[in-house]
Amino acid sequence: MFDCTRWHWVAAIVVLAVVVLGEEPVSCTDAAGDPRTGGACYHTTHSLVSALDAQDTSFPDPEIKEWHFHVYWFQSRKESKAAAMRIRSELIEQVKLKKFVVVLNGIDRSILPNVNTSAIPLVNNAPIGPHPVGSYEVWCPKESLPEVLSFFMLRRGELSILLHPLTPHPVEDHAGRQMWLGPSFRLDLTVLCEHCPEDAPQYRELGLGYSARR
Repeated sequence: MFDCTRWHWVAAIVVLAVVVLGEEPVSCTDAAGDPRTGGACYHTTHSLVSALDAQDTSFPDPEIKEWHFHVYWFQSRKESKAAAMRIRSELIEQVKLKKFVVVLNGIDRSILPNVNTSAIPLVNNAPIGPHPVGSYEVWCPKESLPEVLSFFMLRRGELSILLHPLTPHPVEDHAGRQMWLGPSFRLDLTVLCEHCPEDAPQYRELGLGYSARR
């Protein structure tokens, strides 16, 4: 999800909003006295001292129509990255064969003629954004979700795959709605917020997911 170019752009927008609107970045302190920031202020691994109110976890999203799969690998291990690149090549080949539509690094207009290639994130060879290891993003619209999920179940090998939806609530998408194929990783929620520019819809030019014609 987070390549360097896009993350710098998001950070610039957030800073501009703070300057223009006069709002302070979200910060908080946990029970141990440790400071927390961003999305980490909206999530905890502990129980609460008072009962939840319904509004505390109410996210009014009528239907989810787009997702990200993130392929994770240990960037210091050659065989781990080789497995990730094998999956990347297989995904691109499936799109060429019109088995399903996804967008990831390596897809170009010879494969999907209308795709905006400038919006496709890079392969990340180091932790970036909320992702703690090497990773790359695979955008998936609802029209392709069953086939793509089947692909990852059958072809992930020993790699971990993060699946999360794209809605206006990125902290919830990465914390409460995420799913894993393979062992899970702890995400860095501090780089997320509930009021940052949202990811969805993406690749409107393809007419899929949130941008599909009704």
